[in-house]
Amino acid sequence: METIKTACPLDCCDQCALLATVDRDRGRLISIEPNPGQPVTGNTICSKGKKHLERINHPDRLRHPMMKNNGVFEKITWQEATQVMAAKIEETLEQYGPLALLHFYDGGYTGLKKNIESRFFSALGGSTTHYGSLCWGAGLAAQHYDFGAVKAHPYHDLLNSRLILIWGRNPAATSVHQLPFIQRARESGAVVILIDPVETATARVADRHIRIRPGTDGALALAMANLIIENGRFDQDFVSRCSRGFSEFEELCREFTPQKAAELTGIDVRDIKKLAADYASSDPAAIIIGIGLQRHSNGGNTVRAIDALAALCGNVGVSGGGANYANFRISRFIDHHYMSGEDLKPQRRYYPKARLAEALHEFTDPPVSFLYNSRANPLVQVPDGEKLRQAFKKVPFKVTADFFMTDTAAASDLVLPATYFLEEADLYFNSMSHQYLTYGLRAINPQGECRSEYELFKELAGLLGLKEFPRVPVDDLLAKGIRPLTEATGITLEQLKGKGPFMLPGGDDIPWYNRIFETIDGKYQFYSEGARSESGDALPVYREPVELGSRPLQEEGFDCWFLTPHPHDSIHSTHRLPGANKTPQAYIHPQTAAKKGLVEGRPIRISSKRGRIEAKTLLSERMPADTVVVYEGWWQISGAAVNELTPDRLTDLGAQAAYYDCLCRVELL
Repeated sequence: METIKTACPLDCCDQCALLATVDRDRGRLISIEPNPGQPVTGNTICSKGKKHLERINHPDRLRHPMMKNNGVFEKITWQEATQVMAAKIEETLEQYGPLALLHFYDGGYTGLKKNIESRFFSALGGSTTHYGSLCWGAGLAAQHYDFGAVKAHPYHDLLNSRLILIWGRNPAATSVHQLPFIQRARESGAVVILIDPVETATARVADRHIRIRPGTDGALALAMANLIIENGRFDQDFVSRCSRGFSEFEELCREFTPQKAAELTGIDVRDIKKLAADYASSDPAAIIIGIGLQRHSNGGNTVRAIDALAALCGNVGVSGGGANYANFRISRFIDHHYMSGEDLKPQRRYYPKARLAEALHEFTDPPVSFLYNSRANPLVQVPDGEKLRQAFKKVPFKVTADFFMTDTAAASDLVLPATYFLEEADLYFNSMSHQYLTYGLRAINPQGECRSEYELFKELAGLLGLKEFPRVPVDDLLAKGIRPLTEATGITLEQLKGKGPFMLPGGDDIPWYNRIFETIDGKYQFYSEGARSESGDALPVYREPVELGSRPLQEEGFDCWFLTPHPHDSIHSTHRLPGANKTPQAYIHPQTAAKKGLVEGRPIRISSKRGRIEAKTLLSERMPADTVVVYEGWWQISGAAVNELTPDRLTDLGAQAAYYDCLCRVELL
């Protein structure tokens, strides 16, 4: 038996350090356990991590290249697969040029190595690709405008907080290793307040749960700021020395009286006043900002308003404080320029990621002729599913690399069996929470004919004569990818291979401890010219979400908010196991059910202006009224692929999918 150190590659807040036990004689993976040598993830792994053993050995896993012939997939060899791909690429380049190649990818895998795909397309001369985000780009853009970079406090710093606002986040389901730090902080005297439309499992560890009307979080933040300024309880030293645009922000806040905020948010005036007073008087206070609250058309400015609240009270750059959304410290230690091939000066044609369907329909000069998809299942993940399915059919040749025959794979012409993370070596890092970098050794040989994408592209580069694409051993590629880390610290790949989880330099620091920000003038930006150039608003204004405020839609019977949060046991559709889907459930408040004539356990149809799905009714008083909650990630076969309903509308900042700007109609089947 041998124990291999590695890390979970899933795109989540925790990225657990793992120990994989291998029977070398039989070439079998025996177990996956937590690595206690990583102090954040410690001695536990979540239910998603526990599925890795089942996933890697699943009978439905793709193990051979598959080519569609007259609508039916047939097994082919890798030589045939790469020759077909090379021929299709050459044909596309000759007829249309590189912009007819489309490369789609997402965050289904967080290792460094697979980012080299982008360099392959750059070596071809370029491609059509996306900008923006499906999940979290609005909040990232907001914090870039406010602070100049996106950084978060280490989890253990919550133990120094006197008050913790968990704003639109559910750590009990999506960040299980953060939850113990919150609980320990509460046991030490910190007050924990949850602001969320849904009474999530996190409400059980909070002192108070404030139920807010969806999409109105920005109005609450501005009303709190108004009260704090009016009562003179803000940090005047921080405002005068470390910020820009306070007077304009102060004027904006005057509009948001407690009474107006109460009407918008559905929160009692007394609760708004108490929340503002508690936050202002708690020194220090931390805010944990969720991803869901910025999935509205006003999502970017919502995060900017919450950031401003933290800055106003001086809870920036101090232990126990922070406006904690994501953590991108790793970025400066990765050679993104090389991995993406920017040094090759490729041609690029961009489209917003959430509008893939529109791009496929409308790009005609040249049209998209070849599409390569990896680390993603866009036919389920991208909004307005039916529109995308029709657009997908227009592309002459589509390739998907994956572990299972997902909806996108099934709609492709060529499907390639990818290696699982335990079947290849890679470097794993996290952009959401802790700042540990882990070298993961290959634990077992790939099953069947599974092959890593890097090996695929090396072979294609040889067939196509691409001299600018690396055809070197994996470790040489990884060493190249972390060259900035080596140059800055002297840490080499060989050292990482022997250390296990490695804390990045500065990874445990308090963000902005010197109160010098990475903005153009080094100050916090209440007023941002950059934000104005993107959205038209330099201040964190509040605007009602587009669809949620649509009276014509409500008059047509689309009168329920459609909410699709992350499930506890999966991450999007790429982590679902085939055949393991339970019956999809729609969670509805009993009052709403009574009004609609819905019955517990009975199937219902949920529809929007874009499509319809079906699910079984589950009544719960934890849900807000006039809301339908269906957890995301269902494949089409379940009948409840939630993005059949969602719009391809973009957020105000970050070009992100405004998934939650969605009204639905619900009826008994």
